[in-house]
Amino acid sequence: MNIGGSFLASTASSLKFANETEFSTIETQTTPLLTVSAPIGLNLESNSGEIRVQGSGHTLGLSSLFSPISKAGASDNGLRVLPQKTLALIGGNIALEGGNLTAPGGRVELGSVGNGIVTLNPTTSGWVFGYAGLENFQNIELSKRALVDASGSGNSAVQLVGKQIFLTEGSVALIQNQDTQAGSGISIQASNLLQLSGTSTDGMIPSGIEIETLGESVGDVVVSTKRLSFEDGAAINSKTFTQASASNILLNASESIEIKGFSFINPTTASIASGVGSYTFSAGTSGNITINTGQLTALNGGTITSGTFGTGTGGELLINAARGVELSGFNPILSSPSQVAVGAYKTGNSGNLKIISPEIILDNGGIIASYTFSSGNAGDITIEAPNLISITTPVNTKDFSYEFLSGISSYAVSPPVLIQQVLGLSSKVSGAARSIKIKTERLSLSKGSITVSNLGTGTAGKVDIDANIVSMKNNSSISAATALADGGNIFIQASQVQLVDSIISASASNSQVAYRLLGIDFPYSFVPTGSGNGGNININTIFLIGSENSSISANAFEGRGGNINIDTLGFFFSPNSFITATSQLGIDGTVQIDLTNRDPIGGTIAIPKIIQESHKIASGCAAQSAQSSLVKNILTIRSSNSPPPDSDEQLYSQPFLESDSVSFELDKLPHESQSSITKETAKIVEAEGWIIDSKGNIELVATIPNQLRHNSFLATNPCSSVGSATRIFPSVKVQQSSD
Repeated sequence: MNIGGSFLASTASSLKFANETEFSTIETQTTPLLTVSAPIGLNLESNSGEIRVQGSGHTLGLSSLFSPISKAGASDNGLRVLPQKTLALIGGNIALEGGNLTAPGGRVELGSVGNGIVTLNPTTSGWVFGYAGLENFQNIELSKRALVDASGSGNSAVQLVGKQIFLTEGSVALIQNQDTQAGSGISIQASNLLQLSGTSTDGMIPSGIEIETLGESVGDVVVSTKRLSFEDGAAINSKTFTQASASNILLNASESIEIKGFSFINPTTASIASGVGSYTFSAGTSGNITINTGQLTALNGGTITSGTFGTGTGGELLINAARGVELSGFNPILSSPSQVAVGAYKTGNSGNLKIISPEIILDNGGIIASYTFSSGNAGDITIEAPNLISITTPVNTKDFSYEFLSGISSYAVSPPVLIQQVLGLSSKVSGAARSIKIKTERLSLSKGSITVSNLGTGTAGKVDIDANIVSMKNNSSISAATALADGGNIFIQASQVQLVDSIISASASNSQVAYRLLGIDFPYSFVPTGSGNGGNININTIFLIGSENSSISANAFEGRGGNINIDTLGFFFSPNSFITATSQLGIDGTVQIDLTNRDPIGGTIAIPKIIQESHKIASGCAAQSAQSSLVKNILTIRSSNSPPPDSDEQLYSQPFLESDSVSFELDKLPHESQSSITKETAKIVEAEGWIIDSKGNIELVATIPNQLRHNSFLATNPCSSVGSATRIFPSVKVQQSSD
């Protein structure tokens, strides 16, 4: 049906006018049928009738995931008004079963009201409707490829207002701006629930909200609701194909947002993920995505992404979740994990990503990422979680020929052949990975990873972690790796850092890495050589604990090894764990461990004093010589009163505790200890643990009586078959030299 002007259909009980005249639609008319006054409102009562529009559904098309929607604003069935006019349905429940509503460059409005007055404000294109003060709404449902479309040239706008709003089976709220006049955007207000589910029958058009820029910028996408749900490929997307910016996306869901699943395009090779996305395919900037909610959950391949496929810059992605964020599971068809990500596919730089939430859970493949596949740079990642960040991959979940590892990453990697062919990209990547900054009370990794890496010519970025406790186990990793450029840097500030069968690495060397993002599985890429220097690792902690083949490394292949600086009160490593800063073909780096005073809780904890009475020493193991493989390469261990190292001083892998760094108060030791030290050259007792006495002092405890031995530091073997960790914690008291 083609309508010559604007069109308003309503089941309101009366129409109010500015001169206080009211035209009733249900009672016998007692007022004049004609008035020169303008209508100002629709009065809807609790028994307002339903509005239903039926049809055969839209015929929108999409030739590829990188092209605009075809036939936007050109529907050949359903209700249609002239360009830049208003098409509105205001009533009780509203249902579009394959029905199409089209207002090219104009305004489409659906308002489902239980009772109250909807205000009317005339404009050059028809009306704008107001719902201020209304609290009782009813439901809107779009199904069977129903369409609400304001695409065209003009101040395009779409608004849906109701209690529960459902878009299913490929139904879409759409604006495609095709001219130079800016649009007003899409607004969805659902007081209880907005649920988006499914796709069109060919799998190419997701149910949800689509807003595209083919001319000038369109307004924003704004969603306000209590709960927002995406299922089976449903999506909210904004895209630009010109120099104008893509629309911003603002999602406000006071209770929760859940994004889960995917829909098949081809049952065996292709699918489309549920989620939220903003993209640029030209010089324009992709839109910003801002999400405010209580709980954000993405499951089984659900995604939130911002990306640039052109020269334009990617948009910013900000998530505020008052209770928590959980990303878990993956899409098995395209090997795509549940993710929050920002990325660069061509020359444009990616936007930045920030998440603020008390708890963040990444499980069974869930990832947070920034990336580049070309010359554009990846974005920065900032995560603030006052309580907990947990990154976990079940130990025995190898579903295919690869595992879905949970993690946080910023990386630069050559794209897979499919992406190279579709986008015309080189197989070489020159963009830079960027930084990952994490602030939390507890960072827990179990077979999880935090990685900045570059397998191209660019830099690796850095990892900056500020936490109370950092716990790593089951082959977890914190790494900053490159192939050709210098390795990235890692900074960790924590009260306790514990590694169990895990690694901290800032290497520039041979690499074998698998990355998966945006529905693409990246096969293992072997980088045969690395000419860059190793990165730097700085760890500032009260206790550093490593066991079961754990390692801290800043290695290189052809370049110079990196620098490892550890500032700690207690350094506990097992014999089969190690620290290295080596180069296979170049110059080795350095490892420095400073046993300095710490101020973890507002007071001062000095280096633990020597155990002075034999009854305070339990039994323990003898310490190993300095030539232990625990620390490989140049190692300096200094206390807080040690003089700074001379820049010309030559360092060797030799005894670690030198007389200019520490001294023993021999006159205060028991006589037996003094004599044994004289006879056996001051052996050091290896402690097996530590306690805090009633005065707050830290004392070491061991299990087998042993003598002090000077110039010996590391343990040779564990005391028992259980493989308990060796404690590197020199039982000495530092005193100022009188020289």
